[in-house]
Amino acid sequence: MRTEKPSEAEFIIQKLPCDMGIHRNPRKGTLNAPEKILEEFEISKNILVDEVFPDEFDLEETHRRTEENTEDLADYDLPLISLGGDHSVSFPVVKALKQRYPDMNLVWLDAHLDLKEKVDGHVSHDVVVRELLNHGFSEDEIVFVGITEIDHDEEKFLEEHDLQVYMADELGKFVQDYGSKEKTYLSVDIDVLNQKEAPGTGYPDGQLSVEKVEKVVEKVNPDYADLVEVAPPLDKKNVTVENSRKILDKIINSV
Repeated sequence: MRTEKPSEAEFIIQKLPCDMGIHRNPRKGTLNAPEKILEEFEISKNILVDEVFPDEFDLEETHRRTEENTEDLADYDLPLISLGGDHSVSFPVVKALKQRYPDMNLVWLDAHLDLKEKVDGHVSHDVVVRELLNHGFSEDEIVFVGITEIDHDEEKFLEEHDLQVYMADELGKFVQDYGSKEKTYLSVDIDVLNQKEAPGTGYPDGQLSVEKVEKVVEKVNPDYADLVEVAPPLDKKNVTVENSRKILDKIINSV
């Protein structure tokens, strides 16, 4: 049930339509994902739905607007779930919340590490975590889960930094090991799912099932979260969108 009054809301959904953060891949389509996911999404809780309209010619301006909007929404002291958009939109959201809550941890549920170097100074979808390490996060505050693909430059970065990485086949170990008493942000890239359950995404490299992703959500029990990289134009029979709704519902009932 949607409400326009923050005083009546139990949590906030922040829509972040954007596909400018994808620059190495022609498989785009995340711009309309927030609207598509929420189109037939039913929830019994009272939600306040907010949206940041992107500058379709300027990724940095879009990130600036998103960071400012996140700061404003955080004032309501409600659980906040952001819906992308490509994974670059997570950067300004996490950055803003980390500034407010310096002890906040990050769980990165993704088929990819997103630890690549910036190109032309842009914080694109595949460099986000590397940039967050320059904006308040220490190495022991970040945990990667569900990883299947690691590029050579990322391998070198891992050799030089002490980061916690659980590959897709180590999910059980993560569930056994994980425990955080601090505020936690969970970022879910839909490409962590296997291609059968998430064909509609730019890099369908994942191996997890919806059920396994839900187990991670339940274990993390996040204070804040996002769901990104759903690309409806690349979807087949609406499978990715429907599975993203299942994960979103699990997040809402876990935050």
